[in-house]
Amino acid sequence: MKNMPQRHVSKVYLFIPDIVVLALILFKAFVLVSGIEISKNVKQDMFFEIVEPESLRYTFKVRPAQDFGVHFNKTLQNVGLVISEPHHGCSAPINKLELKSNVILVERGGCSFLTKCIQGEHVGALAIIVADSDIKNDEQYIEMIDDNTQRNCSIPAMFLLGKDGYMIRQRLEAHGLSRAIINIPVNVTMVPLHQQKQPPWLIW
Repeated sequence: MKNMPQRHVSKVYLFIPDIVVLALILFKAFVLVSGIEISKNVKQDMFFEIVEPESLRYTFKVRPAQDFGVHFNKTLQNVGLVISEPHHGCSAPINKLELKSNVILVERGGCSFLTKCIQGEHVGALAIIVADSDIKNDEQYIEMIDDNTQRNCSIPAMFLLGKDGYMIRQRLEAHGLSRAIINIPVNVTMVPLHQQKQPPWLIW
C-alpha cells in the first residue's frame, strides 16, 4: 500500500514534462509563424531622390502609411513632385492638371491623412507625400493611420519630415518652380552611408 502512491506520483512526473515540452514547441512555432506574417504586412521606410533642381539633389527618407494606400509596384523615374494648392490637400486642388500623373506634396493638418490621399487619387496622382506641418521637425516620423471611415486609397502614401518639406518648398519657390523631378522609391541598401546624398540639414 505504501508503494502505490509512489508509483502514481512517478507516472505523473513522467507525464507532465512531456506536456510542457510539447506546449513550448507549439508556442515557439506559433510565435515564429505570427512574426513572419506580421513582418510581411509592415511597410518599411523608403527613400526618394530629387534629380532637379540641383540645389535639392539629395536623398530623402519617407515612412509609408501602414493601414491605407498601396505599395509601389515599380520605381517611378523622372516624375514630378508637385506642391498642391492649397497646401493642406484637404479639398479639390486648384492645380489639379499639374498634379495628374505626378507625385503630390501636401502639408499635414486640416483633415485626415486618408482624406489627403483620396483627394490625390481623385486628380490622378501617382502617389502622395505628406510633410509634417512642424517645419522644425527633423527626426520624428509620424505613423499615418486611417480615419475609421471605411474608405481606402489606392495610391502610395508617405510621411515626410517637416524640415524636409519646408526646405523643398522654400528652394522650389526660390527658383520660381512648382515642382521637383524625382525618382521614387530608390534602393539605398547597397550604398555606403558616406556616399548617400543626405540633406545637409538632417542626420539620419
